Amino acid sequence: MQAYLQELYIGLEEKYKGSLVSVKHVKNIEPNAKEYLNKLARQGLIEKVTWGWYWILDEIKDVWDFLSRDKNFKIVSAQTAASFWNYDFIHRNVYLLKVADRSYGRALKEFAKKRGWNIELEYVKSEGASYRRIGKLLVEDIEDNIINCIQRWAFTDAFATLYTNRKKLDLVSLEKKAYWKRIAKSNVRVKQALEYGYSIVNRLTGKRLFPVNQPNLKDELIKREIEEAIEKVIELA
Repeated sequence: MQAYLQELYIGLEEKYKGSLVSVKHVKNIEPNAKEYLNKLARQGLIEKVTWGWYWILDEIKDVWDFLSRDKNFKIVSAQTAASFWNYDFIHRNVYLLKVADRSYGRALKEFAKKRGWNIELEYVKSEGASYRRIGKLLVEDIEDNIINCIQRWAFTDAFATLYTNRKKLDLVSLEKKAYWKRIAKSNVRVKQALEYGYSIVNRLTGKRLFPVNQPNLKDELIKREIEEAIEKVIELA
């Protein structure tokens, strides 16, 4: 291998091993990044994923191992994030992520497709995104996660998270964030769904675990879906 390629390869391994990297990233350290990365890929030292993106080879056990090693900005979200907060109450093989860079998103989807991983993406702005760091992963903040799941009709995930973490949640903050959010394809506010869920939990447990008076929810389908979800949560909790 030519010395200039070896020098770049060593630098990539030190900084990006196991991660996706773009030509744009590498141009910061090597003006001829496009040409040199292509040469390294032809020699089998790195993997070309899609136009402008490469993977710096490393052994990975599974999708979680890759996501923890990959250095690009991404947030584990929705039902996938719920599995962190409710101890994997429902195990799913679809991985929901928020990313800010559409180019990276396309590369991530292609990389996942080649490995048989089902990854779904939502594009967000990184500024102001709400998350917590768990190990090497960024995971959607618990309050935003409950709201996100309810918006997606993932009521079991949402109320499993709510019930599991009821003693440490800031319900005032949760309800404030939920007030103007609506459940997809409905006119029901997430706050209304939360309040109705509180009442169902209290009724099924026979305890006043959540402060709620008269919930204001008229949609019979959503009421039924919430009731069924919470029955499952209480039964298996």
